[in-house]
Amino acid sequence: MKTDVRIHAGAAKRAKRVLAGVVFWVMGRGLVVCARVDRRVRAEAVSWPEGTAITLAVAPGSPRVTVHKSNGVLHALGSRTDVESTLLVTFKSVDGAVPVLLGMKSVLQSFAEHRATVHGDLGTAMSLVRCLHIVEGYLFPDIMTRRILPRPAVREVGHLRAYVGLLGRSSDLGQEGAAS
Repeated sequence: MKTDVRIHAGAAKRAKRVLAGVVFWVMGRGLVVCARVDRRVRAEAVSWPEGTAITLAVAPGSPRVTVHKSNGVLHALGSRTDVESTLLVTFKSVDGAVPVLLGMKSVLQSFAEHRATVHGDLGTAMSLVRCLHIVEGYLFPDIMTRRILPRPAVREVGHLRAYVGLLGRSSDLGQEGAAS
């Protein structure tokens, strides 16, 4: 007797959305951690106007993650929807987002393939892409970063310190010695 195991399309789509939500959570906190431990990300975040709210999302609806700069501090706000985004990066579908979120494609390649749209200041968007390039270098293992990044960013601290830092929700951008 032959048994067929089939995954319904709806269940697969829901699983991808849950996966995207988890990765967005990690990316949002990873951006905050890197602003704390990496001088390059901190310098980029300092250049963002006060009150900047950056949201990464998958259309339609959710999942999403927002990072907000206020009073010189970068905060990971998670999937909150009550914050008006000054920069909104939206993946057109969960199917287009998953390869990027799992490190199978780079953020740069995603934009080149029109998998995502950007609404807001282009300068801040370019700054965010530079930051995400560095964040990917911290969060993904070396074997993945060599494959997806044209020139993997040199880490200023180790993977373990970056992963432990994911537990924090904010990063004071004024602390120059924070990476020590």
